[in-house]
Amino acid sequence: MASDGQPIAVMGASRGTGMQCVLYMAKRKIAVKAIARDPGACRSEVDSRLPGNYRQFVTYCKADVTEPKTLAPAVRGCRGLIYAATATAGWRLPFYDNKDTPPQVDFEGAVAAATAAAAEGVNRFILVSCLSVTRPSHPMHITKNTMMGRIMDWKLLGEQGVQKVYDHVAKSSSRDMAVTIIRPGFLTDDAPEGPSGLLVDTGDSLAGSVSRADLASICVEAIWNPNAKGLVFEIVSGKQGGNYPVCTNYEQIFHTLKNGYLPVTTPSCMQQTGLRGLCSVPDTPC
Repeated sequence: MASDGQPIAVMGASRGTGMQCVLYMAKRKIAVKAIARDPGACRSEVDSRLPGNYRQFVTYCKADVTEPKTLAPAVRGCRGLIYAATATAGWRLPFYDNKDTPPQVDFEGAVAAATAAAAEGVNRFILVSCLSVTRPSHPMHITKNTMMGRIMDWKLLGEQGVQKVYDHVAKSSSRDMAVTIIRPGFLTDDAPEGPSGLLVDTGDSLAGSVSRADLASICVEAIWNPNAKGLVFEIVSGKQGGNYPVCTNYEQIFHTLKNGYLPVTTPSCMQQTGLRGLCSVPDTPC
């Protein structure tokens, strides 16, 4: 398999982008470990969306990002970790114990997951953040911060904390350790556009929306692509061209982000990553 027997772990696997990551990998016969507080409920949700012949590629593990001691055993032996968990509650009310708020999940949880993953030698850490996280005057930033307990501020702290953890370990380790931070626009449940329907950029300058399915696919592809190492970038759906070069596969997207424009060529995807997801349409054989 593409993961060489080492699964890819997903935190936040029970719903949203995390669930889409699990489905994307299982359908490509990639071993994936779905990490959730309630593995049974997560399994039921996955099984309801995944044909039976692909379910063998998913294993389940109980862990909680707000309980750091549970995280190291959960990611042990994994090649990569996609952190797709995010707060489900906003402002914390006085005298009400709610551990699902942004400080606990988007900051402390992300850093705890990175600490556990780095200590276990997990090579790739993919963090799902949010577009406009560095633009406090942007409407998306203002709205989310107001309604979800300053979640954008906590996400930015999470980004910085995760990078610090992996940078420290990378300097003292011979292992190839790297973080990729992906900042999606407003998330939808629309059908995936595929690589040719996505706009990517650095510098937190984009605006727009993107499907969770498209976000999941680029999270997974980033684990194997060497050009994705160390990247911090934004992603939305949109028409390529003009200021945005035409990219028909993920190899070109990551090359563009890292090195600049790459002319459109026939993708050598199986040679590059062993995945079948590098073509413009996710399910098209390469």
